[in-house]
Amino acid sequence: MNIEKSIQIYLEWKESHTTVAFERYEIRLEQFKQFIGETTALRSVKGDDIVAYHKQMDQFYSPATVAYSARILRNFFYFWHGRREVGFNPKEIIPIRFINPNKDIVTKEDYQEMDELLDVNCYDDLKKKLVLHLLWDTGMRISELCDIELSHISEENDEGLRTAKVRSRKSMRYNLVVWGRETNELLIKFLGVRLCQDVTTDKLLINIKTGKPYTARSIQRWIKELADLAMLDKNITPHSFRHGKANYILDEGGSVRDVSAILRHVKPESSFHYMQLSTKRYLDVARKYVTA
Repeated sequence: MNIEKSIQIYLEWKESHTTVAFERYEIRLEQFKQFIGETTALRSVKGDDIVAYHKQMDQFYSPATVAYSARILRNFFYFWHGRREVGFNPKEIIPIRFINPNKDIVTKEDYQEMDELLDVNCYDDLKKKLVLHLLWDTGMRISELCDIELSHISEENDEGLRTAKVRSRKSMRYNLVVWGRETNELLIKFLGVRLCQDVTTDKLLINIKTGKPYTARSIQRWIKELADLAMLDKNITPHSFRHGKANYILDEGGSVRDVSAILRHVKPESSFHYMQLSTKRYLDVARKYVTA
């Protein structure tokens, strides 16, 4: 069996139980196929070939991407090792260790500065303003934001709160996100235009020129442009709002349990991670337990 056929079979198996991982795995495995040669026999691939491939990747990709590629290839070869189609032990594929740089977070002040740049009476600004508010109010992942459909959004309750069902691509579970009155007012204005569009998709965020849903890349570009215009000396991304929301909850006296509930974490340790994202909060806690 050659590499091309083995990747095809593996991806069909992967797609049967995880759509998101399938898309990412497909990209990396296709790159490996180009490196090793699509007609190369699977059984002839050695551990040294994997090492050579990742050395080549080092020239063009970040350590995080190389480590992720190693995990994908290890899983791929474990799959075929179980079927006795591989001539080496996949344990030889060891992802490199590296230190992630500190991630920039969005503070309430950052969010407000970006928000003030936008005019609610301009439709292009209105949609970006709505995105900012939804990201800040809910701490949603960008994939969850892009996936919101009109039918997922509830009616406003007596307190001015509105909810929507979002699906996490990590756990494939549906959860509720909640936003407040100000964000809801923006949503109502936005829906005045959105509901007039004759499109087939039910997605909330669509490009009215093409009728197609906005992609994560579009929203990433909007956030970067706004951060630059606000002259924020940070590498702000949509995910920075999620980190910012967690820190805001803790700074306002909330608990790790509150962070876990609002951000819909499946694993408790994900919430505890935010305890050290803020140097000030970490020092405030540590100061209580050091010798005077």
